[in-house]
Amino acid sequence: MKKSAKKSIKAVAKNLVDVPEQKPWTTGFEMFKRRIDEQLQMNGFSDGLVDAEDLLPFYRMGESETYVLAALGCNI
Repeated sequence: MKKSAKKSIKAVAKNLVDVPEQKPWTTGFEMFKRRIDEQLQMNGFSDGLVDAEDLLPFYRMGESETYVLAALGCNI
C-alpha cells in the first residue's frame, strides 16, 4: 500500500461520524419530523409540541427545517 493511500485512510478514520441506527423502512417524513422534534427539544421546547398532522403540510410543500422551526417560534 502506498504512503498516500495510508494517509487518506487515516484521514477518513478521523472524520467518521456515528450515525444512529435507522430502520430501513423509515420514510422521509419520519426523518423530517424527528429532526424538527430534536431541534425543538434542544432549544427548550417541550417534547411532542408538534404533531405529524401539523408538519405534514410543510413537508409536502418542501419547506426547509429552518423555515418550519422559525414558523414554530424556534430561533436556531
